[in-house]
Amino acid sequence: MDLLSPAEQARHAEFRRSQAALRYLNTRSLTRRILAAYLQQPPETLDIRRAAGGKPYLEGRPLEFNLSHSRGLGLLAVSRRCPLGVDLEQLRPVKYLAGIATRLFGIQALEELQDRNESERQQLFFSRWTAMEARQKALGRGIFQEQAPPEAVPCRHFVPEPGFIAAIATAPGQSLPALRFLTGG
Repeated sequence: MDLLSPAEQARHAEFRRSQAALRYLNTRSLTRRILAAYLQQPPETLDIRRAAGGKPYLEGRPLEFNLSHSRGLGLLAVSRRCPLGVDLEQLRPVKYLAGIATRLFGIQALEELQDRNESERQQLFFSRWTAMEARQKALGRGIFQEQAPPEAVPCRHFVPEPGFIAAIATAPGQSLPALRFLTGG
């Protein structure tokens, strides 16, 4: 708790479920430790803020980062050279998949999804979802704001753990950073 800012401590106190509170505390603490290691300064001194679209940033620091988590797995992307966005999802059945796919990806995506078995449908849906969300985050936009054109915002998928899919994207005109994986223990 000592690493968290007063605002993060207040947010932590709002959680009603202890599991969610612990996940929030761990995520914030690890994020601060990793970013502090890049900047070579104490984690509690970092001033982490949120931009209008919800994207976190470090006030006055030349470091870009983005975070995503799903079902107990977390992903933090960090870059010294370009804005980036990440998304991570566990492959799973989705309620209202047809409506979500139509709203976010268009009728053509819905038709592609309907021609698949359940496993393929999950893979295709979450491939599209993670790419869309990573692109939006890279540009500092929320998921329901105007969508970034896929051809304009570089994006790459990877599998961080079996049963999950992730995407990383960067701003137009930037090349994707090299991926380096660290695991927590």
